[in-house]
Amino acid sequence: MKKKIFCSVLFSVLIVSAFAQNNLSVDVDSEIYRILENCQSRGLCDILPGAKPYTQNRILQAVNEILENEDRLSATEKAVLNDYLEEHSRKEEKVVSKTHLRLQNNILNVPFSFEYMFGLEVSGSSGLYTDSDFNKAGFDFIPSVDFRGDLSRYISYTLKVLIDVTRMPLYECGTDYFVGYSWFNTFPAKEGTENTEPYEVGDYADALADNDNDKSIADAKYGEPDRRTIRTLKNTAYLPFAYKKKWSGQMYLLENMSASGLEGWPQTLGVSGTINAEIRTSLLNNSISIGAGRINHEWAAMDTGSSLVLNRSAQPFFSADMTVELFPFLTYSALTGILEYPNQDYMAESSWPDGIEDDSLFQNAFSLNMIELDYKYFHFDFGSSVVWPKRFEIGYIFPLVNFVEYQNHIGDNDNCALFGDIMFRKPGLGSIWASLYLDEINGLNNNPLTSSRAMFAGQLGTKIIIPKLPFASVSMRYTKVEPFCYTHHSINYTPWYSHYVCESYTNNGECLGYYLPPNADEFFFRFETTPVRGLSTSFQYQFIRHGADYGTQQVQGSSLYSELSNANRDDIEKHFLHDGAYNWMHIISAGASYSTKKTKVPFNIYGSLGFLYSYYTMIDDEDYEMTILGNHKADGNTKYHFVDNDEYPVQCGIVMTFGIKLWNF
Repeated sequence: MKKKIFCSVLFSVLIVSAFAQNNLSVDVDSEIYRILENCQSRGLCDILPGAKPYTQNRILQAVNEILENEDRLSATEKAVLNDYLEEHSRKEEKVVSKTHLRLQNNILNVPFSFEYMFGLEVSGSSGLYTDSDFNKAGFDFIPSVDFRGDLSRYISYTLKVLIDVTRMPLYECGTDYFVGYSWFNTFPAKEGTENTEPYEVGDYADALADNDNDKSIADAKYGEPDRRTIRTLKNTAYLPFAYKKKWSGQMYLLENMSASGLEGWPQTLGVSGTINAEIRTSLLNNSISIGAGRINHEWAAMDTGSSLVLNRSAQPFFSADMTVELFPFLTYSALTGILEYPNQDYMAESSWPDGIEDDSLFQNAFSLNMIELDYKYFHFDFGSSVVWPKRFEIGYIFPLVNFVEYQNHIGDNDNCALFGDIMFRKPGLGSIWASLYLDEINGLNNNPLTSSRAMFAGQLGTKIIIPKLPFASVSMRYTKVEPFCYTHHSINYTPWYSHYVCESYTNNGECLGYYLPPNADEFFFRFETTPVRGLSTSFQYQFIRHGADYGTQQVQGSSLYSELSNANRDDIEKHFLHDGAYNWMHIISAGASYSTKKTKVPFNIYGSLGFLYSYYTMIDDEDYEMTILGNHKADGNTKYHFVDNDEYPVQCGIVMTFGIKLWNF
């Protein structure tokens, strides 16, 4: 009764309702992005910027434009769009409940609003395989609270806090994976070798080169430098590359709720959480969006989840960004943020140089800029990115700089890259595109097909609109990520840093770019549609090949932790499928999601059923050799063959995933 009296008094003073925080961005995982992409391909609205997320205002503007073409929309499509418009364009709504409160003052010139919403998500997934060691099951129980509101008509804010009670056991593969030697360390002379003075990796490499790559001779002279390795762990509770963790930082295991119980992954039951927040403004009829916060992004994606430069599968990080639609055909976007260290001692504790903790090794900022040209039948974008150890480097913060060119003025201290996309579209039919992420190509002297210094990712794709089915399309793409792409050697000469700093293209231990690891390719097919109001369905097939990142025929450059040696790196070659063991995966999945906001308890139910067939190929043992100089015995003509053994087994598995979100989603 006291609560009811309090609320009555409160609402006699405050006007409740009106603002929907439309200046805030909408998370890139929202279903509305798929709908907008479908409508753009059909020519139902103007082309939207390639820097996601968009603000709610920008999305509502596009939805209204689409509804103006109602004669080209089915009844289901109009209902879906009108539901979205109604939900996010309310002018009057009084909300007071145990899970949702909205307040607003009555100052017309400087309106202020405050809202909180509780949410709950429960999800679980389990895999059943022919080898029982792979059988794993995991779950997430995630309560959250979201505070948001408006500061005037132009600025909105949000703060979302979540707790994740989870258990996600991982399967550990065989022999640890070799990721490289410390680049600039001087190693003390080893007892029992010919050498009596300190030596470097280059000395050992020279001994190999001088003796026809005979490791026994080099070991006798120097002794092999200290190897850096990682454990290879797989989440078999989910289909490959399907799980994105919601928590951040460290995990308290419930079996040890103390500082010593902090871990990097919930192999047993644990609890962690995270905070995502944002302040954003939109100006000039949504032509300018400026904001800062810790949110998810996707840039330069020609289709949902296809970006090579900043993919929605990446973990969120704090950044400031802006997007300016200068003209209907010209858009410019820029971003600068701080990346989060991987906290993966459980996996990579032996990969760091001695005496350096992983949080001090990884001290990186990240900058990205992009310019886009958009016409009815043609799209082109171009940009640059840089991972740079945190320091007052004002050139990377300034948005009108090409970072690769700028590095020529300040020294080769950072991880720079170029990227670009070109797309041709036929409204109502679909589109075809090509994408390139260029990490490094060392001039024209290296063969990009065989030189390991040619580190890049490329993609060819098409998206076809399916007529008469609501928001239906078929997407197909082929993506190749070359060895050592997205990686970078750890360096100890970065300005302001006296120790090693890792500059890999990662955030929170996961790639910022495409979700495939280096030295992998993928053929991707996806069909999706919205058959009835509130229901989204999909069917997906992936064929993935990846160099083995463990075992006796592991392939260099197949992990985000791999570091291309500075000793004779121009001689290290790559021969996809022909230079060691490779994992071949066929993945089939069907999924559905149903949601409604019009019930007493708003909910979203989702699930998927998938099938995985995984096997390996190897080359003959006499053709394989992995040394600091790379594999020189194998070449593009080396034969490979199918295997099924304890180290590289054949696996068949069925994976079922189910989840439900309540209230705030």
